[in-house]
Amino acid sequence: MDLRSSAQEAVYCNLCETALVQIYCDTCLTNLCTACVGEHMMMGEPTGHQLVRFQSRRPGQHPNKCLISTHSGKRCDLFCKQCQTQVCSSCIASGSHSDHKIMEIQQIIEFRKKMAANDKRLINSLILPSYVTMAQQLQNELDHIERKHEEVVREIVKHGELKHLDINKTVNILKAEADDFRNIQVRTLQQEITAIDGKISSIGEVIDNAKNVLDSQSLIVVSSYESRCQEFKMLPQTVNVKVPQFKPRMISETEQEAMFGSLSVEDVQTEVVYTEMPAALYSSPLKELMEEPEIISTIQSCHSACLYSVVCRGKDMVFTTGDDCTIENIKLTEKGGSKMQRARTESGNTPWDITLDKDGHLVYTDGDKQTINLKKNDKTQILLTLDNWKPLNVCNTLYGDLLVIMDSRDQKQARVVRYSGSSEKQSIQFDENGKRLFHSYSGHKYIAENRNLDICVVDCQAGAVVVLNQAGKLRFRYTGQMTAPKNRLFCPLGLATDSQCQILISDISNDCIDVIDQNGQFLCYIDCGLKCPWGLCTDMDDNLFVAEKGGTLRKIRYLENERLP
Repeated sequence: MDLRSSAQEAVYCNLCETALVQIYCDTCLTNLCTACVGEHMMMGEPTGHQLVRFQSRRPGQHPNKCLISTHSGKRCDLFCKQCQTQVCSSCIASGSHSDHKIMEIQQIIEFRKKMAANDKRLINSLILPSYVTMAQQLQNELDHIERKHEEVVREIVKHGELKHLDINKTVNILKAEADDFRNIQVRTLQQEITAIDGKISSIGEVIDNAKNVLDSQSLIVVSSYESRCQEFKMLPQTVNVKVPQFKPRMISETEQEAMFGSLSVEDVQTEVVYTEMPAALYSSPLKELMEEPEIISTIQSCHSACLYSVVCRGKDMVFTTGDDCTIENIKLTEKGGSKMQRARTESGNTPWDITLDKDGHLVYTDGDKQTINLKKNDKTQILLTLDNWKPLNVCNTLYGDLLVIMDSRDQKQARVVRYSGSSEKQSIQFDENGKRLFHSYSGHKYIAENRNLDICVVDCQAGAVVVLNQAGKLRFRYTGQMTAPKNRLFCPLGLATDSQCQILISDISNDCIDVIDQNGQFLCYIDCGLKCPWGLCTDMDDNLFVAEKGGTLRKIRYLENERLP
């Protein structure tokens, strides 16, 4: 008896189509029998399949069947890009999707998962930390503003207290003047009163004498009487006393504010500025490592004795330095490149390293002069002169800063310093336990910033690449692989990063390039028959330039865009 006709609800394995389903792949939306599980696991990425019992699949998860009623039971293994829907073989045969881009669902799933993984990496390593940093900066600014406003209020209160002191001083002066006027006038009036009291006393005596004469019968007393009224004919002078009047000056509120002081509001504004992250941080397409990297072109530089450093500007220009005092500018062409010009350093010393600033101008370090120099329009200017430190290798950052690795003059210390213009923003020298992060030695320490803003430094003496986060905290050290191409000790020298946050390290002992991911996981070697690979850089298309010590510059393609077919 046909099992299918007897059980319309029976679900069969999508691979063999004969056995009943027992397992479900939650990743591929595929029904499987136990016998077909191994075959299915070999499809795509083996670690990407999530298998569950068919009965335990997620609620609402349909068994990947076509939704069109006339195609009932058909499995949808395909996807129409134009219609953005799953389709089955009957859908294709019907002609309703003719001339449409048809892809396998498994390809869609794998691509979208890689896209999601890339987004997760970008968000966790860059976007979220950027927002957290900005929130912290705003909180710091808020705290700063609160403190500043408190200072303004304290200044106002202090100024008011000083004004009160000034007013009290003026009041005391006026009170003293009023007291002086009062004392003078009181003294004058008291003197006049005393004089008049004396006259009144004399008048009393005259009255008593006249009364005695009137009452006397003595001829002698009466005949000796003399009139004294003439003495009192002139009345005492009248004293006009004018009390000073206080005339307060009425000051309007506007005048009071003007006299007291005012808040300067001309420069007080809240400006909202939207800062966009550099496009290079998030606009790069997904790319995969090529199974066989290929040399695109080979260029012979002028530095035939030793070629140390290379840096790209755009797609068609590279600069190189070697063991002499010149910097070579090479114009790239499809045929491999043609030399354009050579420029000498201002001091005549060998440049230790080169990079480009945010405007594309050449920057080089002069270790002997302890300077970092900018070459612009064929003119050289000194950006920085360091005291007691020797600048070695240098790189530009995505936000336009310069990262410089330097040794102390006594070669006992090494540190990384971040500069914005001529201002030092950050200095990195020790780990959280106070141990030095980098060895100090007379040699190159190439430095690069990864797309996740990590700082990568080659410590050749330690045989390691030191990777720090943006804050300068140690993330990991990469010390090579046990099975190197030539089975020699790992000797890192040159350093570069690419759009996928991968770190490329030249191993001069094994004549190869180690490629690791942003977490230090080894990915692959780039060999291509290199000889003494030294300095590295990548261009905007993720082509790798390798400076070989003998003076040869190799341009290598090692990544390819991962696109839906």
